[in-house]
Amino acid sequence: MRIQYALLLSVALFARSGQGQSLPAVYLNDRDEATVPDSATHYRLVDRKNELLGTYAMREYALSGTLLLKGTLSSIDPPVRNGLLTWYHPTGSKAAQVHYHDDEADGLYLGWYDDGRVSQRGDYADGQRVGRWITVHRNGQKRSEGRYNNGRPVGEWRYYYDTGELSAIEMPDRHGKPLALAFFNKDGSPYMGRVRTREYPQFPGGEAALLNYIERNTAYPRNIRRKGITGNVYVSYTVGEDGRVGQVRVVQGLAPDADQEARRVVASLPPFEPGREYNLPTAMTFTIPIHFAPNFSLTSGVKPPQVPPSEARAAAPDPETE
Repeated sequence: MRIQYALLLSVALFARSGQGQSLPAVYLNDRDEATVPDSATHYRLVDRKNELLGTYAMREYALSGTLLLKGTLSSIDPPVRNGLLTWYHPTGSKAAQVHYHDDEADGLYLGWYDDGRVSQRGDYADGQRVGRWITVHRNGQKRSEGRYNNGRPVGEWRYYYDTGELSAIEMPDRHGKPLALAFFNKDGSPYMGRVRTREYPQFPGGEAALLNYIERNTAYPRNIRRKGITGNVYVSYTVGEDGRVGQVRVVQGLAPDADQEARRVVASLPPFEPGREYNLPTAMTFTIPIHFAPNFSLTSGVKPPQVPPSEARAAAPDPETE
């Protein structure tokens, strides 16, 4: 994996250029645990300690060099978050922001769509959601509202279509699990279909059709085939509220040519039947592995592992879909 190590090193050095005071990069997996570069999904750069403030400036990047997170640490071994932390969309705009105290989210939490519009807001206390929380549709209409007590939803929760009509009412039990759930059509009549809190996006023809599409449309780049490079490229993508695929990025690469080809084929996916939460069309993000191996032939295509995509977790303190 010399190519991957060289690429990661060059990305890290580029991100550190101009910083001067950065400590060596720490590579992390999807659980934010330190790991070797071949198993990493992102990496962290920490500046040397600011003696005046007693803190370390910290930034986390995707392996491609895209900024994911910026904040401060009061300790680096183990890492302890203190102060304002800000997460970023791949486009560079802010995704979420909240203060941390002794590694626990504490205070007002704000989330934004990639166009800068607010997506949700609420409060944290000692790492737990508390008080009233609301989420907002992209058009500014309220999406949901309810209350938390020590991290558990309590009382009546209401969900709304982006045109303002009520779409669902939920009453959680004392453990935060749905106790009663009712769905409504836009005209206010009861929804008589299958009642499920979450429905995942459906590719036309199902999961097998998704894998077959990738197999048929992925070309094994000549350069990496000649060098005998094998392995997976992990690609993250979002199925939007309209079912279209966007925000495509490589979260764990193999070689530049393979990464580019994997990104291209995922970006070319046709629209899905959009996912739904509480009867509302909802954007959801997934990660899929695309396998490159030297036994590729132009008639067989690339054969990805026969497993479904896995839903990606956000790094923010409340991993949720939009």
